[in-house]
Amino acid sequence: MADAQSFNNSYSWFNSMTQTLKIPLFVLPAGIFPTVEEPLRVFEPRYKQMLDDCVLDEKPFGYVTHSSDVSDVDGWTQPGAYGVLCNVKNVEEQGTNLLFTANGTSRFEIIDVVQAALPSMPFGDIFPTVDELVEQYHETSPDGKLYLQANVRVVEEIKGEISAEDWSGFLHIWAQHIVDINSILRNDGLSIEEMLLLLEEEFLPYDSSSLWQVAHAVLDDDRYRQQALRSSDCEEVFVILHDSLKMKNAQLNFIRTLNDQDD
Repeated sequence: MADAQSFNNSYSWFNSMTQTLKIPLFVLPAGIFPTVEEPLRVFEPRYKQMLDDCVLDEKPFGYVTHSSDVSDVDGWTQPGAYGVLCNVKNVEEQGTNLLFTANGTSRFEIIDVVQAALPSMPFGDIFPTVDELVEQYHETSPDGKLYLQANVRVVEEIKGEISAEDWSGFLHIWAQHIVDINSILRNDGLSIEEMLLLLEEEFLPYDSSSLWQVAHAVLDDDRYRQQALRSSDCEEVFVILHDSLKMKNAQLNFIRTLNDQDD
């Protein structure tokens, strides 16, 4: 398995030759953020082929959420505009499944999508092998793949910094939000002090890694996630985090009002 430096060297080669990267895409309902690691399981032939290509060619893949604004192409869900390059780590076989860890690195913007060589097909409970599917398109599209690919532009690392006071203040607001959720669920055993201590142990002191880790935990709305991924300054992401919590708190207040009426 290639290390991070090998992947960085690959990025440099691609950029010097073409100014873009051509990468495989892993399109899922939710995305990921830089520095985040996420365990994944693949069983479809297209993603088994993708994983093999990434490992053998020592290259990353693009972890990207699906787009709700673009129609499917040949039955395949299309990606959103922004995603995160991921290294492949800890590949293991578990029966017919492949388990691995996606290690988020740099953000990217999609320039154009390269569609899969075959349309989406219902397979039922038994999937054909990768080789069986490749035979269906190899003569007409020898360079084709079962998975989506894209030409992408790597986005620069986020600039700026959040003050220690502002960051601590946000963690306090987040801790209160979590405690409020537990209260509505009738799980009142967690105090604000205990929750805040847990968050501070995990996300203090502030750095860009903490910012992305918190964004991954807090932002569950695709619109907010895409806004964060295209942000150039950490203050932009910080505002998005606040907006997301405001929306969540408004929803909690509405639920609390309904519960009070029922009581």
